[in-house]
Amino acid sequence: MDHDELMGERGWALASLRIVSDTLGAEAISELLGLRPTSTRDSEGDPSFTVWMLEGGLEPSSPIEDHLYILMERLADRMIALAALVERANVEIWLSYSPGSGSSRSAVFSHEVLAQIGALGVDLVLDPYPPGRRHQSAVINERTAEERT
Repeated sequence: MDHDELMGERGWALASLRIVSDTLGAEAISELLGLRPTSTRDSEGDPSFTVWMLEGGLEPSSPIEDHLYILMERLADRMIALAALVERANVEIWLSYSPGSGSSRSAVFSHEVLAQIGALGVDLVLDPYPPGRRHQSAVINERTAEERT
């Protein structure tokens, strides 16, 4: 993210597929989907569970609609596996976003993509942040970049 995005002058968005399972580990989820996750983590407490996450991969400054469409495009060949995972895990699509200061832009998602999500039995989670707030993955990416220098 650049300075304007971080300071809330421009909006940002991220889309991710998030799978949480208390019976499947990250490797098993990856094998079922045929995809490598963007990140994973295991709980440290009881009950134990695994979180498997795949981000859409667009720049945060791209329109929120594009984030969802690109993520769904990446998942298009894996709809049967996703539908099977819904029976064994909590599967959600997250749209995290901040509108930027002074923005009144709306987002319109096509009924086709919403029907596709609904047919899978996957929930769509809208995760808004106020202008100027950074998403956790931006903070992680910033720290990782600092560690490399």
